[in-house]
Amino acid sequence: MVAYRIRDTPPSLVFGGHMRRGLLLNLISNIVFFVSGYALHFFLGNTMPPAAYGVVGTIITVLDFEYMFVSNGARQSVASEISRRRYAFRDVVGKTLAFQMIVVAFFFCVNFLGAPLFGIVLNDASLDRYFRIAAFLVVVNGLQTVLLGVNDGLQRFGTSALLSTFYPIAKLGVIPLIIFVFRNDPVIGVEIGFLLAVVLTILLGCALLFARRGELRELQALDGDRRTPERIPFRYVATHTLSFSFFFIMVSLVLSVDTLIVKAVVEPASMAGYYTGAMNFGKIAYYLLQAFSTIILPVVAKLVGEGRRSEAVSRTADLLLVAFVFILPICAVVSASSSDLLAAFYGPSFDVASTALSCLAFSNFFMGITVILNMVLNSFGSSRFSDVLSIVSLVVVIPVFIIAARTFGITGIAVASVTCTGLAMLVTFLRVRQKVGRVMLRRTWIVLGANVVLWLVVRLGFSYFGGALGTGATGKGFELLALAAAYAFIYVAYLVVLFVTKVVTVSQLKALGR
Repeated sequence: MVAYRIRDTPPSLVFGGHMRRGLLLNLISNIVFFVSGYALHFFLGNTMPPAAYGVVGTIITVLDFEYMFVSNGARQSVASEISRRRYAFRDVVGKTLAFQMIVVAFFFCVNFLGAPLFGIVLNDASLDRYFRIAAFLVVVNGLQTVLLGVNDGLQRFGTSALLSTFYPIAKLGVIPLIIFVFRNDPVIGVEIGFLLAVVLTILLGCALLFARRGELRELQALDGDRRTPERIPFRYVATHTLSFSFFFIMVSLVLSVDTLIVKAVVEPASMAGYYTGAMNFGKIAYYLLQAFSTIILPVVAKLVGEGRRSEAVSRTADLLLVAFVFILPICAVVSASSSDLLAAFYGPSFDVASTALSCLAFSNFFMGITVILNMVLNSFGSSRFSDVLSIVSLVVVIPVFIIAARTFGITGIAVASVTCTGLAMLVTFLRVRQKVGRVMLRRTWIVLGANVVLWLVVRLGFSYFGGALGTGATGKGFELLALAAAYAFIYVAYLVVLFVTKVVTVSQLKALGR
């Protein structure tokens, strides 16, 4: 079955096929994630006043912060250990789940018992009951995370992608809940809808694992054949998981705390709603790059564990090239046309957040690349740098963001965000170059330059012809369709230029992962 097929199949074919297929499926799932998310935010942003929408954004932001701590630490840790095959499968999963429940219990208490404090700190007493409900969301999300990590570690990227695709579609159940049940309190409707979506995803994931239980038994038998240690130390599980979690605290802090600071210190209250709108589009790149970080850890960890370091470096360079070719231009286009995008999606009043969106589009890309590079460092057995980067970021980011928000409002905090993430990415690149090797190919640098040109062209184009593209037309639906068509044309034209000039070729893309 699966365990024996992997053992008997040439490694290059196994990892090439798994990586290409897994990357494609996870990219699709993340695309579904943000498309369904924007459909939901389109509904919320156009049915609620900016101040109320800001409350929804605040709740989601706090949950995102906690999710990154609860989710990424356990998922990456269990995936890494299963991929390395150093310890018995059942013991790794059981102890990771036990430690995860300890972490989940802590955040449950923070949300449920500390709900009144959130209302005081964020200057909104109505947040009390919302955070009590949010406490249960942390619990189910923590369980879902371990389920995804198990599939990642088993190289079942297709199953992980299926679950990650099902969840955002299930979240759209929020819309009928708000319309028919929670019309007078849409925030609770959002939370209940999210809770039901996670529960359904967990049930589906458990059913898929049960259907393939024979493969799990064979994996345990294979562990016995290899005479791996039977038990993993619980202390190691805790430190390994916390090492990943601590790093993702920093990631979450940079990507989420700015919204909370805007809510707390920037006046008027509507600014939180405007900034939430900018943040929703700014996170496109990070959503997509999560597919890369999900794939790269178990794949590279497996190669390093087998002593194939040069192949691990090559695989990392390939994935970074794909990220710069296909993801960075999305950031460039969104950043350069931020004013038109916000006006078409939300309305002309959101133009106040256009500069913020221009910065946040790149800030999230920089952070996504930083995450990928740190996953590579961890795969090569170097976690100390990630810990130091996390500590420095935790000390620096919050005061810098507060000062920027108080002095320059939402534009200032967005500039601070892109500056911090850019520096973090550059420092991490230097560390990877020193510890791992050269992961930026010559073609990748050329693509980076091409995206600078793309930003300038799009900026000039929308400055002079934005109205002609439909962003000044009557009817929001028509504006969005026209803007989407313009984006599709620009994206395809950009790719055509890269292929015509042979910066990237079809044969090079086919070779990725082989």
